[in-house]
Amino acid sequence: MKTLLYLFVVAFLVISGCAKDDALYVNPENPELINKKESVPFEANLHAVNDLNSDLILIEGLDPEDPASYSHSRLLISGTATHIGKLNPVKSYYTFEKLVFFMEDGQPFTLNSGTGCIVGANGDVIEFTHEAKQSAIDGSYTGTINIIPGTGTGIFECCTGTIYSVGGWSEDGPGIWSINEGYLVYE
Repeated sequence: MKTLLYLFVVAFLVISGCAKDDALYVNPENPELINKKESVPFEANLHAVNDLNSDLILIEGLDPEDPASYSHSRLLISGTATHIGKLNPVKSYYTFEKLVFFMEDGQPFTLNSGTGCIVGANGDVIEFTHEAKQSAIDGSYTGTINIIPGTGTGIFECCTGTIYSVGGWSEDGPGIWSINEGYLVYE
């Protein structure tokens, strides 16, 4: 009987020791993450494609009579991010509110700005504003994403922060890839 009890206790310890502790990310009252008001690193690998059902928007500074002077106003986002995991590619998006063409050092660029939303597979949401400078030659870009305070849900309910974005056209198609680095602050 002692052997059976011993095996039961060992099995219980192994099972409870291997259980995933989601308390840090699930409980918004967790003082270790939420109430410290400290920066938490954030990284993401994202892929974005034009939402072909979105409205077209004029790229300011180009000829409005030329159909090539227009771009889709929305990108659908897929990929993975820390604190969120796999993104919901149907509900995650960037929306362009303004696209401006300009020349810098003899090179053509666009300045893109707007809003967006990243939704995790579990439904948690981060809403943000974004601005990026993109090369019209090779598609490379650098940008900044700012979390809109008070718009997050789930573990992002009290979240703010800034994420720096770099990327370019992907080799496998018209999408854009990016690796973002930045921080989130839980207040």
